[in-house]
Amino acid sequence: MKQQLAGAVVLVSLVTTACAGPGASGRAPSTEEAPAATAKAALSPAEARESLRAAEAALADAMAKKGSAEGIAASAAPDALLLLEGQYTLRGVDAIRAKLSAEPLERDGVLSAEALVWDVSADGRMGYAVGQVLLDSTGGAAGGAAAPGAAGATAAPGATTPPAPGVSSPGAPAAPGASAAPAAPGAPGAPPKMKPGKRYQRYLTVWTRTPEGPWLLAAAVLGRARGPLAVPPSFSAGSTDTAPIASAASSDVLAEVFAADSAFSEQSARDGMGQAFVTWAAPNAVIPGGPSGLFGHEAIKEGYGPIPREVSLRWEPKLGGAASSGDMAYTVGRAVSVSPGPDKNPETHYVKYLSVWRRQPDGQWRYVADSGNGNPGPDGP
Repeated sequence: MKQQLAGAVVLVSLVTTACAGPGASGRAPSTEEAPAATAKAALSPAEARESLRAAEAALADAMAKKGSAEGIAASAAPDALLLLEGQYTLRGVDAIRAKLSAEPLERDGVLSAEALVWDVSADGRMGYAVGQVLLDSTGGAAGGAAAPGAAGATAAPGATTPPAPGVSSPGAPAAPGASAAPAAPGAPGAPPKMKPGKRYQRYLTVWTRTPEGPWLLAAAVLGRARGPLAVPPSFSAGSTDTAPIASAASSDVLAEVFAADSAFSEQSARDGMGQAFVTWAAPNAVIPGGPSGLFGHEAIKEGYGPIPREVSLRWEPKLGGAASSGDMAYTVGRAVSVSPGPDKNPETHYVKYLSVWRRQPDGQWRYVADSGNGNPGPDGP
């Protein structure tokens, strides 16, 4: 849930909006009950999932046509969060637009995005998606998809090969947002054009909606990748076993999930992160890390089980949101990874993460999606 292993180094990650912990005043609009006079007929689970898929497709289309800055801003909630590699979380539409205008994801190429896995809460008012972004700089596309008014950007990530979530490794190319805004093309110090090729990133998004409103992007995280995700034909993210809890208060649900996330971290510190990630994974959990992603409990067991105990990972949830149906929530926090360096001395890395949680049929909370990336220091997320 929190980390990507590169050689002997591990890091972690992802995003949020809504509220700063249980009991905080801010909440994503989708977690509020709508007045009976204005509430529309509830969507069926299939209809809600299809509407979320359509929102993801609309976001991808807007980024391709308008650039990442305006494309994301058009779909985002006012207090949306965006987690980019190497910097603290961008908070709010204005901050996201400003950063991506200066450092567009589509620099030197044509950008496309695709959601591959998605699901929604029982009330159809919170959802998540896991997908990938492709920057194609082949065929003379370089520079053809720059965001309107953009001055350039850091290079799209090359990737790492760890078995865990999407986090960078030392020496890997910088991800978008990982460095200061570059000079205009052609100016002294301007970043060189990337070599022609196809470069991937994986993403995890969280969406919320009111009964009478559209889906709005609440949080998103981008992680590096060496290639595309490969979803097994037999894998399904759809959950139909969990009935909504009609009387659930979002603040109470979020408090439960914060407690679960904290217990997850405690087990990681006690038994090792490998065992903890296996224990807390839902049967249909997804971690968009490794060569082609980890889909399902058994894949996570194979990917995380071998992680040595010498790799220490601890974290704390700081932000989050919960569906009013009481079956889905997400947490965002900061983490610290300590692992042996090349000289056997401990190396410390700071990360931020986003985890999406689902209440299981037995009432226990388990994560269904997790991703993250590097932080510049111990603060944040």
